[in-house]
Amino acid sequence: MDLLTVLVLNLIFILLTTFAFQYILVIRFTNLYMKFPKFLISLLSTIQILFCISFPMTGNENFIFDLRLIPVVVGGLYGGPIVSIILFVVVVLARIPIGGSGVWVNFFNMLTVTVFISYISIRFRAFSLTKKLYTVFGIALCYSILIFLMKGEIFKDPSNLSFMLIYGLTLTIGILIVTYYIEIIRQNYFLQNAVIKTDKIEVVSHLAASVSHEVRNPLTVTRGFLQMLKDPSIEEEKRLYYLNTAIDELDRAEMIIKDYLTFAKPHSDIASSILVKEEIEKALELILPYANHFSVKIQRDLATGLTITGEVSKFHQCILNIIKNGIEAMPNGGDLFISTRERENGFASIVIKDTGCGMSPAQIDKLGEPYFSTKAEKGTGLGMMVVYKIIHEMGGSVEVMSIPGEGTQFTISLPLHHT
Repeated sequence: MDLLTVLVLNLIFILLTTFAFQYILVIRFTNLYMKFPKFLISLLSTIQILFCISFPMTGNENFIFDLRLIPVVVGGLYGGPIVSIILFVVVVLARIPIGGSGVWVNFFNMLTVTVFISYISIRFRAFSLTKKLYTVFGIALCYSILIFLMKGEIFKDPSNLSFMLIYGLTLTIGILIVTYYIEIIRQNYFLQNAVIKTDKIEVVSHLAASVSHEVRNPLTVTRGFLQMLKDPSIEEEKRLYYLNTAIDELDRAEMIIKDYLTFAKPHSDIASSILVKEEIEKALELILPYANHFSVKIQRDLATGLTITGEVSKFHQCILNIIKNGIEAMPNGGDLFISTRERENGFASIVIKDTGCGMSPAQIDKLGEPYFSTKAEKGTGLGMMVVYKIIHEMGGSVEVMSIPGEGTQFTISLPLHHT
């Protein structure tokens, strides 16, 4: 194979493995990546280095040309000094069996790169995208020039200038593509998480008014009983009744506030086993004041024993978003039904049905798109976009059936967790 074919093959492998790493581990299995980031980055970069060295273009004096520098630089910059040192050891040991003068060139060049990367990697993540691209561009350019000078001046190997230009250009363009690609994926991931948090803030703000109204009721009752207790002529039996009732009302107010704060406070992004019935009931307790505000009656038929895997706070957010939309679709009151059951295919089915205004087929097709909403000027479309994203991350799906003027039914299917 000629040089360009070898380098393109190297670059394609690096891009494919980087995509698989970013999508499967960083996005889909975030918890695993957060536990072992340095190990996983080292593993990916090692695989890429070994592939590049296994498929090189061999020149004089056993000089080999490949794109091993890309995983060394990218892995070191994103993984930090420890990862950079590990990759230095890997690339030096992997080059030794091939032999030739290139072993020492590889050792010296990689040592120089590793020292520089270890120093700059501490600040690299804080760089802007432009500064990151300039950084990797400078490293690739200096490395290419260094290789050319060492081959020509020290080892008296006058390589063809066009040959070195092809190598230098491909290496530089390749490292720019890989770095830009990683940054775009990272930015999209952070943006999606920001959308989820923004949607949660919106839900919290909408629930705040109904929660405050629901808390005001028991406080008003308690105040009335305390005023009656000021009467010295009241019987002891009534006094105890008033005190117990006041305490019960305060407990109810405390429970409402507790449920609200449980949803509102930040949660760690750790997947765990979720008991579907219990967690849906918690969500219903939180949304009940909002339903009462719209005169919506919630009916439930929840199967016991269903367990799924995911983040509890995000599961609550999905259920609350759909129920909240259903409630708002019935401004003059109505009924909302929620049921769960186990399907034969190993999935849990969650059905949420309202008797609201319904949606047309065109509106259903656009559900989950940002900035599309059925709430006229009040909606942003983020709520359903978040629902679709979270359910997809949990390995599930969302089906929607709706008839204008009659209501809408959402069916969520999620894989059951088997112990």
